[in-house]
Amino acid sequence: MRKEIAATAIFAVAGLVGTLVSGHPWPARIPNALFYAVLVLNTYFSIRFFGGLPPADRNEAVIDGVLAILYFALALAIGWNLAFALASSLLFAAAMLKYVLLLRLIDRTILVRKIAIDGAGFLLCAATLAGCYFGYALESAWLQALVFGLANVYLLAIRPMYA
Repeated sequence: MRKEIAATAIFAVAGLVGTLVSGHPWPARIPNALFYAVLVLNTYFSIRFFGGLPPADRNEAVIDGVLAILYFALALAIGWNLAFALASSLLFAAAMLKYVLLLRLIDRTILVRKIAIDGAGFLLCAATLAGCYFGYALESAWLQALVFGLANVYLLAIRPMYA
């Protein structure tokens, strides 16, 4: 099975399980589950695109392992808005680090845009974390899901990142 299909399937199942077994009320789960679903969709295209770029012998196992752990943590945090915002912030920080480390190996033009996009994702998640801290957890979670969803429409359909 191809890497992007396997990763997408595993993360999708993790998100579904996280959504269904969460002990938090459904209104808290829904925005997190929507964000997570869009993230998994984006991840499919990201793995498909970046996995095919040279050099094929680059070793990203450690950072990919960290990202996978953060995906599972994110799935387990669905419904717990504060933990979800923290895990999503860490996920985007790790993703930025992954692509910064690839700058010496892959075309900078592609990576600079990906790093900027992941940086924007990190800022969105950090703002969500701040909103949770200040008592607006549900509102922040919905705003996070809405902004992230719209950004992905732009990045996948209007001005594709992975073209």
